[in-house]
Amino acid sequence: MASIQEMRKLAEAKLQTMIRPIVRPKEQNGNGETKKEEEEKFESTYKQMENPEITPSSFGKRPIYSKVDINCDKWLMTLDEESRLKIDNPPSLVDGLSKELEAEIRYLGCELIQQGAILLKLPQTAAATGQILFQRYFYQKSFVRYHFEHAVQACLLLASKIEEEPRRPREVYNVFHRLERLHRLQQSGQEINKETTRGLKPPVIDTNYINTKQHMINSERRILATLGFVVHVKHPHRLIVAYGHTLGITQSRPDILQRSWNYMNDGLRTDIFMRYSPETIACACIFLAARTVEDPIALPSTPFHWFEAFDTSDRDVEAIALQLVGLYARKRFPNWPRIKAELDSLRNAKNAEKAAVKAKEIAEKLEKMAPDDDKIEVLNENINKKESPDRKSGERDRRVGGDRDKKEKDRRRKRSNERDGKADRRDRDRDRGERGDRGDRRKDDKRDRRKRTRSRSRDRKEKNRNRDVGRKYRKESSSPPRIRR
Repeated sequence: MASIQEMRKLAEAKLQTMIRPIVRPKEQNGNGETKKEEEEKFESTYKQMENPEITPSSFGKRPIYSKVDINCDKWLMTLDEESRLKIDNPPSLVDGLSKELEAEIRYLGCELIQQGAILLKLPQTAAATGQILFQRYFYQKSFVRYHFEHAVQACLLLASKIEEEPRRPREVYNVFHRLERLHRLQQSGQEINKETTRGLKPPVIDTNYINTKQHMINSERRILATLGFVVHVKHPHRLIVAYGHTLGITQSRPDILQRSWNYMNDGLRTDIFMRYSPETIACACIFLAARTVEDPIALPSTPFHWFEAFDTSDRDVEAIALQLVGLYARKRFPNWPRIKAELDSLRNAKNAEKAAVKAKEIAEKLEKMAPDDDKIEVLNENINKKESPDRKSGERDRRVGGDRDKKEKDRRRKRSNERDGKADRRDRDRDRGERGDRGDRRKDDKRDRRKRTRSRSRDRKEKNRNRDVGRKYRKESSSPPRIRR
């Protein structure tokens, strides 16, 4: 069996084949000091090319052939100042949307994705992925500029593909249409049961379905482009079970794990996955579940709190717990028609503002293109300028000559109508001038060509007749057949 050192050497050799080799500068005919300086300069530029955000391997090597960071931790919007400003002031607020309405739209979109995943029989991980992608996308885009209904369907379709449980766009459209009708029934005050939902049938395939499907596909592509195709999501589901096993409550208190699992799924309606890491969220869910079950228990707190062993601070845990408690304090479900009407009014105002700006720009361009007053006066003088008498007489002669030619052509045309077709062609050729002569030459050529073809056909017929006579004579004669050599 190979030793650890031999295995390490093999791993390093394999790693060297995967990493782009460093191209050394060519040697020059100079002293050794300039060569060393060039090598040091090359090494410094090589280190600058490396991406420091990419963590090196256990051997201390960092690849330089990749400049794209596909780590899902980049979507934690509390790591830099720009992300913190964006999470406190989303893009929708710039377009005139209120903070409360923006939070309601986020809650409504995540709730529709969760219910749609249940109706499509998708796993919970797919529902969680869709909700997190929805939250990420609308921290980069505005609810006023893009319809959240199309984004909900696109996130559900994309999450089913990511979690390897793909669904067709037709199925997603049917589920979304049913959820919309159920929400209308619920807002009208009717109870949702089998009798009220018996008449809900799948929609027919019409232009509305085709347009919605196209919007869904376009939204999916826009989401991928906006997120930079970084759609990997790290879920805290497994972490909750692992932390529960570490605390020793997996077998003794399964209700705590179930309650923390529910808290984690309900927390997808909020933006905690944009603010905190999955490890912190798992610790906060277990912390809150241990205090809210029927028989609460005290988790270890000495010599330090148990969640500090998982690199989590008490401040983050308490903030997540308060946000989850505030989620359950919501008294009513968001009113979908009212939200839609407010978004439409904001979109119309935005479009009217854009149209006014565009009209102003066009007016400014027309003003720049319009001539000055001096140029207009010069043009008017040129138009109203009196012409010379010689020019007038020349125009009069041309006009009289044109009328005379027109009368002559009409007279010839009338004469040709009274004659046969040959006279018509002759008069027409006379009107055309040289074209008539050219046409006559063409007719003569055609006539000669016909004569030649007739003579050829006559000769061919005589030749065929002579050949038939020769065959008949050979058949009737008693002479012996001629032997072919």
